[in-house]
Amino acid sequence: MTNKAAGHGHSTQHLTDVRTRRVFASSGHGCAAIGWDYPGSTLLEVRILRSEHGFVSAGCAPEAGGGAAAAAGQTVVYSGVTGSFRDAGLQNGCLYYYTVFARHQGGEWLRWGEYELRPGVQATSVAGRLPAAFLRLFRRALPAATALLLCLAALAAAPGSALAAAPDVEQALAAEAVSAATADPVVAAVLEGTAYMTDVTPWSSVQGAPAGATVTFTWPAASARSATGLWPLLESDDGEPVPPYDTVEHHVRITDLTALQVDVLLRGGGVVQMLPLDGETQFQLREETWSPFSRFPWFTARPWVLLPLFLVVGALVIARAWRRSRSWNRRLPSMTRHDRQFLGRLAVMLFLLAGFVWQVYEAIYAAGAPAMDPGGLNAGDLAALPMLLFPPAVFLAALAMELTPSGHRVAWGLVSFLAAAGSIYNLAAAMTGTTTNLNLSYYILLGVLCILSAPRAFSAGRMGWSRNSMPRYS
Repeated sequence: MTNKAAGHGHSTQHLTDVRTRRVFASSGHGCAAIGWDYPGSTLLEVRILRSEHGFVSAGCAPEAGGGAAAAAGQTVVYSGVTGSFRDAGLQNGCLYYYTVFARHQGGEWLRWGEYELRPGVQATSVAGRLPAAFLRLFRRALPAATALLLCLAALAAAPGSALAAAPDVEQALAAEAVSAATADPVVAAVLEGTAYMTDVTPWSSVQGAPAGATVTFTWPAASARSATGLWPLLESDDGEPVPPYDTVEHHVRITDLTALQVDVLLRGGGVVQMLPLDGETQFQLREETWSPFSRFPWFTARPWVLLPLFLVVGALVIARAWRRSRSWNRRLPSMTRHDRQFLGRLAVMLFLLAGFVWQVYEAIYAAGAPAMDPGGLNAGDLAALPMLLFPPAVFLAALAMELTPSGHRVAWGLVSFLAAAGSIYNLAAAMTGTTTNLNLSYYILLGVLCILSAPRAFSAGRMGWSRNSMPRYS
């Protein structure tokens, strides 16, 4: 288990250079072990071949079994992404040849090294033997170095020694952080069935608040997960979490997930934040909604169910408006009809005003709320400003026309067309990208506005859909 800084944004991640690594080899009683590490955030696929006759020929890539590798007496003894391998059941005194390869997932194999391992004898690297002069100098300095190491070991083993206590405290803290993270049912559901690795970065107590740690879980691309549920997010996320650790819950749907960041408070504080990360695969954020839409996950997963309803109701309303606009008897004055028209117009005005206020509120909230995917297009970005302003502007234009005395028949037709186009655009954005409160609100409100404004394109007067502004009598 290693400790390293784990940032909250994708900008802090970088690809692993497959050419930069450290490989360690050793042998024991009836076994041999090879370990490796490398810098970077992505996992490399490592493959080790063993033979009793020699190394893999230069220029040849490792095979999964059979073919040229089997003919040359090579056996694939390891293939995976972990950081070490132990080959047990070997015969003492027999010389084994190990060839180590590594690559990015699906990339070209790079030969990392060749090692001659004899159980019970220290390993040697074919490509890295030292000259004889350096070996003689090493043998002369070995006794002094051994004495120094023995002194340091005795010092570290002494009771109360800081050297002995520090690793134990660090390991205990890391184990407590991992235990607190995996005890959370949401985290456990994501990690279920995966062979994950952990990375722990502690952060100290601030202003009397409990200390915590960031635990990063990673697993192979073959075990890429899909996750759905309510995930906590810190409202103020400026790098390392700071008190008072206020959180909000967002309903998310994520696919192709191979890395997870979990911020936990120690001493029983529990999980305060969960964030998806790009690991061996780039995750896809399909949904991130908050209240009230987060309470209806069935609808947020299928926003298209309203589209047939909009089409049927819109067709019926437009057909009725066209029929009324051609009807002679609807031009006669009627107080009851005036009352119905007044109440209808008042309801439309209230809807337009409420829709405008709701859209502005959702845009402001989305711009300041924490985001699961800081690298994506968010409401606070300047590039998203035109998409945020367009739907409220259409509602504001419709409200202004409803309050003015003119008929605005052409303008109502244009508003209906823009509302329909905006509604379909936001539906497409929700289905092909990330479903959010913003595109769901715009999709629903613009669809209703289209149904309300289309019949007004047939209106000949201010108060009605089928009367002239001046009534005619027969």
